[in-house]
This record gives sequence, structure tokens and C-alpha cells, in this order.
Amino acid sequence: MNDYRLREFKGSFFITGFMGTGKSAIGSRIAKALELPFQDLDKFLEKKEGKSIPEIFNESGEPYFREKEWEYLLELTKSFKGVVALGGGALQNQHIVDHLKIHGLLIFLDTPLEIILKRVLKNPKRPIVRNKKGEIKNKESLKRELETLYSNRKGFYNQAEVKLTTTGTEDKDEVVKRLLNKIKNHV
Repeated sequence: MNDYRLREFKGSFFITGFMGTGKSAIGSRIAKALELPFQDLDKFLEKKEGKSIPEIFNESGEPYFREKEWEYLLELTKSFKGVVALGGGALQNQHIVDHLKIHGLLIFLDTPLEIILKRVLKNPKRPIVRNKKGEIKNKESLKRELETLYSNRKGFYNQAEVKLTTTGTEDKDEVVKRLLNKIKNHV
């Protein structure tokens, strides 16, 4: 972390974006480049709950998951300084967006929906991929559901102070380099 402005930044860096945008992969590389610790909110939640996210969804439902996600995010904003990769649905309301912006820099990774669809379909463990019977949804049905979810969340994502649009096919190191430049220009 050679840049004085980044060394003096008092908050955390919160990476947001839709599922499958690479928040964890890019976030961990940003943390390494800035010589800061990294935390993945989903992994933190799984560790605290002692269950995987699909298990939490199956056993307790999405409302329970979202409640715990907010609880653990609050914990991280109080006790952790570094880079945090948020879950794709972590920005559930304006209060959460405002809270994160008070405690750090909100960064939005935006990736085309077609790329996201391909990535999501590659991971059948994601709760959104399966219907209530546990069967994998067809591509068109899943695409419509993703479009609706993305549309509902984009207003929150767009409030980020830093936004980086990716093609989803770029080299991760190139994405990190572009994002670090944006962060430095903002801070």
C-alpha cells in the first residue's frame, strides 16, 4: 500500500455487486494489493452459523439468512478494517447502504447478466439454481429470475462511490489494476 491516501483511509472497502461478479476473487486481490485483511461475508456467515448457505436457505429460509447476513455485517463494520466482499443480496435496503458508506467505501462490480448466468449455472449449490423440489431450473426461467433480482437490487448497487464495469472475461489482475486506480482517485 504505497499510496498515502489509501494508508490514511479510516474505513473498510466493501465490494458489492450481483452474484457471480467476482466480488470474492477481486476483493481478496484488492486486499493483498492494499496490504489489508480480507473477509468474505458469506464465508464469515457460514462459519458463524456452522452451516453452508444452501443449508441455511433449506433449513431456515431466506428471511432468516438475510437477518443473519445483516447481523454479521454489523459485526464486521464494528470490528474489522480491511476489504469485505459482500453477498449479492446484502444491500437489502437503504439503511444498509447508508451504514456501509458511513463505515467505508462502497465499491460496485458490474458484470453483464449473460456472464453472470453462465457462472451461476456452473454452481448448482447456489440456492437460486434449484426450484422448490430441488431440481435445477431451466436456463430461461433462471435468466428471468436473475433479471428481476438484478433489477430490484441495481438501485442499491448504483449508490456505490466507486463503480467498475467488467466484461467478465478480463484477466483478474487487470480488473484489480483498474479498480485500484478508481479507488485511489476517489480516496
